[in-house]
Amino acid sequence: MKMGRFAGIVAIAFCAVAAGCVSFPKSYSSGERPDYPKLGSSVTNFYQVIDTLQPVLRWKDMRTQGQTYDFALWETRSQVPDKSITGTPLKHRKWGKQIYYAQGISRNYYRIPKPLKPDTVYHWSVRIRTGDEVSKWATFSQAALSPVGLGYAYHFPFGFITPGK
Repeated sequence: MKMGRFAGIVAIAFCAVAAGCVSFPKSYSSGERPDYPKLGSSVTNFYQVIDTLQPVLRWKDMRTQGQTYDFALWETRSQVPDKSITGTPLKHRKWGKQIYYAQGISRNYYRIPKPLKPDTVYHWSVRIRTGDEVSKWATFSQAALSPVGLGYAYHFPFGFITPGK
């Protein structure tokens, strides 16, 4: 009976790998992590479709006294930024066209001031500001197994997809 249970677990694991749905936990470049919208669960589905064109984006608060946040939003065509599945960090200029930037944010959320385009992928990130000094933009990385091997997304911005019309 023990061998049958083990074989079942192996079979389930094999099917999951063959389907390309086994993803390893995300790692983050810094403590800031998205609270809303949450990130997707796999390398091929990072971003979730949200329910509004004017979201309030939230992240884990990592500030200390005297610090604020910078926020940026990029409009893009794809969930996968250019040259992202590589062994080198993705530069933020490849995240799309920057359409919003704000600094001096004293809370761990930002409301997009105008409605966004429907059915569009957006990347976003935050960084900590201490006076004139800023940290790097917060990003995440994730690896996944698929039938063709191991995929690795490195230095990705947070993101979401706006609802259709």
